[in-house]
Amino acid sequence: MGTTLAEAIRVLHQHAEKDSDLAETVRLLAEDADGPDDPLGDPSQAVLGAARLVNERRQRERRAALHNRTLDTAEVIELIESIQDRKGVDRRRRRGSLMGWRTGRRTLHPEWQFDRRRGDTRPGLERVLAALGEVATDPWVADALMTAPREDLDGGTLAELFARGRVETVVRLILASGDQS
Repeated sequence: MGTTLAEAIRVLHQHAEKDSDLAETVRLLAEDADGPDDPLGDPSQAVLGAARLVNERRQRERRAALHNRTLDTAEVIELIESIQDRKGVDRRRRRGSLMGWRTGRRTLHPEWQFDRRRGDTRPGLERVLAALGEVATDPWVADALMTAPREDLDGGTLAELFARGRVETVVRLILASGDQS
């Protein structure tokens, strides 16, 4: 399913309306529409600088979003009543009943795994994590699969479906995503 040039321009225009740095990058690229003398040469410094600004801002936004939807190990200990210390969190991760990843000196755990009302992980988490392990060896990729809006869920996410207790459907959709590669 290919994207037409018109569709690509429409999407770019929508994003540029909300993102002044992206708009500036697009403007600079358009001004250099004839391209450099050497088609394999580097873009101009102005284009590189504008693109760098867009990238840096997006990285800051992603880090902030990630921080807002993860729990560090201390927060997991506080939330899960049956865990008393860091070793308990580590044991659950090693057993495959909790997902997390190291970032610097901290380990972060995606919030979609937890049911705060129960003071524990969501029922069926081990099955969901096992399915994720079959299609994504990297926990960042697994988290992205769970939190990405999906057309077949009307813009909803697998994490939202999981929170509603639809474990079988989530597992089936996860495994189906691995078949598409």
